[in-house]
Amino acid sequence: MSLESFFAPHFYFSYDVVFYVLIFVLFFFLGELLHSVSSKIGSKKQLFLDLNETYMDRLKKHTIYISVFSFIGAVFYLKAFVDHFGSFQAFFTAGALIRTDLFDGEIAIPFYAVVPMLFSYSAINLAMVYYVKYGFSWFQVIPFLSVLIMSFSQAARAGLVIVIFQILTGIIFRLLLKNDKNVEFKLIKPILLIIPTLFVVFTLVESFRYQNFSTSSDRIESTNDSFNVYTFGGVAGFSNYIDNIYPLDKPLTLGRYTFSSLYNVLGIDKAETGIYDQYLKVSPNNTANIYSIFRPLIEDFGFLGFLIWAFVLGVVSNFCFEKSLKGSLVTLSMSISIYIYLMFSFIAPLTQFNSFILSCVLCPVILIYLSKSKGKYHKAARIKIV
Repeated sequence: MSLESFFAPHFYFSYDVVFYVLIFVLFFFLGELLHSVSSKIGSKKQLFLDLNETYMDRLKKHTIYISVFSFIGAVFYLKAFVDHFGSFQAFFTAGALIRTDLFDGEIAIPFYAVVPMLFSYSAINLAMVYYVKYGFSWFQVIPFLSVLIMSFSQAARAGLVIVIFQILTGIIFRLLLKNDKNVEFKLIKPILLIIPTLFVVFTLVESFRYQNFSTSSDRIESTNDSFNVYTFGGVAGFSNYIDNIYPLDKPLTLGRYTFSSLYNVLGIDKAETGIYDQYLKVSPNNTANIYSIFRPLIEDFGFLGFLIWAFVLGVVSNFCFEKSLKGSLVTLSMSISIYIYLMFSFIAPLTQFNSFILSCVLCPVILIYLSKSKGKYHKAARIKIV
């Protein structure tokens, strides 16, 4: 919110939003505190997997399998768009028409492209787990290429933003688990790189969407405006919602917006593009349909459910974080998911993406399976990071 007042002072802001943000943070912190205190009271020595070269090879193989599977899906995904426009050249010059045709349902995406793409974030999650434990390896690039191709296909930004957050999360945990000195200082550089990196991504995507690759002042101003809408529009949109719409005179939607894509697949309710089809003013000259994680949570579960969500998330977050620092790769995978969920929360809930939900379940299951097969257990406080 302080960043919004500095970078986008003309965007709408309501002090009522401060209350919702602070109460969410408070209950999240209380959840973390409860688990932290209770875990120390019942603290016991635990058994951790001796992550030898055999385990490393198995993790590498499974990551490659899923990465290649998602990459193949991404190629077919791009092909569907190219086929729709008749040629790659026609697709490349289609610009904003790509998203118009996609959202109007005119582009037929085959199931053999959709299904593999569901595993894209699972592949990235496993790649980041491998990076944290063993460092960088060539195959970790594959799942990122999958998301890059998918984002290019639909001229989208969200996937690329999520990837950037996942990389940052991987860097954070690698530094923490290496037990380096001055970790906070070493984190400054990657954190400072986020804003210019995001701006470059927005510049490229906006140029592709509107087929304007010039570097004129008007083009830069337009890109900056779009960047501000995406970055601060969630808070501004929620401010407008709180001031002019909330409370709604309708029953709770019980996950309809928080899990919009899942509800759509299950046939419970149709998902709108971007969760909501309602566009509200976020500044005198801009509208947007993003409302951070707060509007979906409040409309789905009410204020009490909103608080319970924050509290439970805090408990789970602290549990995973503490276990991750002790060497558990299963909870490391879960921590990565939680961190990027929180990082993306100013825009929208990541649970709107079925690929993210799948990664929250599939990756821990795979890591548990790997730990149960041919593993040696030993008592340890921390596993050495190579």
